[in-house]
Amino acid sequence: MVVVPLITILFKFPIHEAIGTSLVVDVLTSLMISATYFKNDNIALKAAGWVAISSVTMAQIGARFSDKIPERGLDSGFSFVLVVLALIIWRTGIKRDKVPMVPFDLSDYKSPLWRLVLSVLLAGGSGFLTGFIGAGGGTNILLILLFVNKFPMHKALGTSILIMSFTALSGVIGHASFGNVNILTGITLAFSAIPTGIYCARFTSRISEKSLSRVMSGVYIILGVVMMFINLRNS
Repeated sequence: MVVVPLITILFKFPIHEAIGTSLVVDVLTSLMISATYFKNDNIALKAAGWVAISSVTMAQIGARFSDKIPERGLDSGFSFVLVVLALIIWRTGIKRDKVPMVPFDLSDYKSPLWRLVLSVLLAGGSGFLTGFIGAGGGTNILLILLFVNKFPMHKALGTSILIMSFTALSGVIGHASFGNVNILTGITLAFSAIPTGIYCARFTSRISEKSLSRVMSGVYIILGVVMMFINLRNS
């Protein structure tokens, strides 16, 4: 959700190429950053295995649909998604700060089968969005793990980042088939992002749920508003 607007704003890439290139960054940085969360015991991939499979599979389909959408419509939709997700994460952090939630408490749902079906369907939609707009896979998986699986914020964040690396790789393959991936730029940005990403992963492992939610919300809403402003100025 951060890389696509940055590539679009700073490098003036067309939105389709920005999407494909951002997924290269996601693959490399997500793998390295997830190692930090793993060291802090904040990854539970086994508990989210079907979520990962569904997300990776649907990323291929999303990548193929993305190439057919006009650039202006894709820009505007991306900005809107950023702002909405910022508001959702902000509200979740405040709610959890007031009423702490029990990790892995799935009692709100009717049966294990219902929870599995729901998480797989939502993860499929998340994977589709990853392939479609090059972002949101990690964030959407984060929301699934928070709301459906009831992971605590730190464990949900670590697990979603690892799943994102697999999903992004699937998206890269799909976008590369349309020539919408700048591999060199993606690798360069990834190696620039990895050191700060690892530092931030260590930092977020130590801060409170409330602070983490507010930091994430702030980043998303700033980028969303900037992209909206650029779209309006160029229209």
